[in-house]
Amino acid sequence: MKKFKIDKWAIIITLIIVLALSIYIVLLPEQATATLNNLRVFTTSKMGFYFVLITIGIFAVNISLAFSKYGNIKLGKGDPNYKTFSWIAMIFCATMGTSILYWATLEWVYYYTGPPMGLDPQSMAAAEVAVSYSFFHWGIPAWGIYAIGTIPIAYRYYIRQKDGLSLAGGCEGVTGGKPVWNKIINIVFIFGIVSGIIISFGTGIPMLVNNLHNSVGTPDTFIMQVIMVVVVTFIFTLSSYAGLDKGMKFCSDSTTYLFFILLAFVFIFGNPLFQIENTIKSLGLMINNFVPMIFETEPIVKTGFTADWTVFYWAWWITLAPWMWIFIAKISKGRTIKQVVLTISLAGLISTVLFFGILSNYGLNLQLTGQFDFVSILQNQSPEQVISSAIMALPLGKIVLFVWFIVGLMLLVTTLDSAVFTLAAASVTNLKTDEIPPKSLKLFWAVIIAAIPLCLMFAKAPLDSLKSTIIITAIPVSITLIFCIISIFKWLKQDYGDMTRDEITRKEKETVPDFPEKEPLSPSSCEKASVIDALNEHE
Repeated sequence: MKKFKIDKWAIIITLIIVLALSIYIVLLPEQATATLNNLRVFTTSKMGFYFVLITIGIFAVNISLAFSKYGNIKLGKGDPNYKTFSWIAMIFCATMGTSILYWATLEWVYYYTGPPMGLDPQSMAAAEVAVSYSFFHWGIPAWGIYAIGTIPIAYRYYIRQKDGLSLAGGCEGVTGGKPVWNKIINIVFIFGIVSGIIISFGTGIPMLVNNLHNSVGTPDTFIMQVIMVVVVTFIFTLSSYAGLDKGMKFCSDSTTYLFFILLAFVFIFGNPLFQIENTIKSLGLMINNFVPMIFETEPIVKTGFTADWTVFYWAWWITLAPWMWIFIAKISKGRTIKQVVLTISLAGLISTVLFFGILSNYGLNLQLTGQFDFVSILQNQSPEQVISSAIMALPLGKIVLFVWFIVGLMLLVTTLDSAVFTLAAASVTNLKTDEIPPKSLKLFWAVIIAAIPLCLMFAKAPLDSLKSTIIITAIPVSITLIFCIISIFKWLKQDYGDMTRDEITRKEKETVPDFPEKEPLSPSSCEKASVIDALNEHE
């Protein structure tokens, strides 16, 4: 049996950092919250221009890669391992989780009461732009961030056939694979994922417990939240142990079908005409204003909207993106660069328009017609209770809410399942293309990512404080993203040199191996070598 090499020091150091931060939050909750919040505000307000430029750059790079001569390069020989529906379903369920249920129902309320562009709160103009900004924040820029980092990691893993499926590997064209760089990058990466998982628990568990309370009458208590964490952990551990094909694929496919049924019901009984009309209008507003929206930095009229929402989202997606890059890279073997970029970006946009178009417009219609006052109710009740009450306003409300609970539960399971796989894969430095991380390592990470939020919950620590750490972590993660982009262009130049689009297309039809390497290439050698050199070296 093969002996996997585990990056133990990166794991240990990261867990020490997370533990130290958790102790700080538990012992000095007010001070910790204030300190982290100040750092978050600095990141989003003073560094906002940086994240705006990064997001614009990612959009441009994605377009150039997809439609360049490199677009038809397959990330690994052979047919894709998963059918397109399952592939997209796994990506969507892993990336969105319960967040899409939460925010698709409520986000428009915050835009309606605190609108952009200096619009009057709760005005008709604010109502008109509310859903369009959700399309923007959850649309092509967000999905483009998920797509861009997948390419260098998958390229190195499948085409260059180099061991290790990690963020550090994707940066190798710049770092040269030096151990010290690998350690630093892995620490930042693991810290970002663990923090994100804690937030997933912090957002998802209270909503699920409240949904269950309102649908079947179980108590909405702290003990019930603990039980829910245990149940979710048990399910995603089983799924992770079963593997991607039997566990993750099954959960994602089933959840997607159930989600479509749920959306269809909300659409039919939630004023479908208004949903269609406002979805079209909101999509048109987003497309028409895409350039000013993505370039907005508020240098003169400072409403705070860009820093609090747009920059916050860009930083949020960037920090959590490496988690998805590794997972998507693993399940994208056999896909072309163009397929990965365009499918993730466009399918992600379509999914966003579908889910927000139905759920957000359902709520907005209730607000505007006076059937359900989200604004006033949200001031007096928890967001989770507002969501449950809004869903129960539908016919067969309690049954629909229970289906909502099941969908939310499975979305959280698939998200955590992908996190366990990603953490385990990144922890193994010699993982080959046909291998999966050892089950014992996946079990280890399953226990860790469940134990930390449980301990914080028992200590009654403010989990929202960790949201600030995710935003702060976006700065170092964005640097690794830049490294990844530089790496992929260096590798493409080395491996394909001055080959034309037609020559690359013919080569992709060959059955010879790609470009395996015996030793990591330094940045300088990447610039000088050609495809012929790379092939001759290994004859």
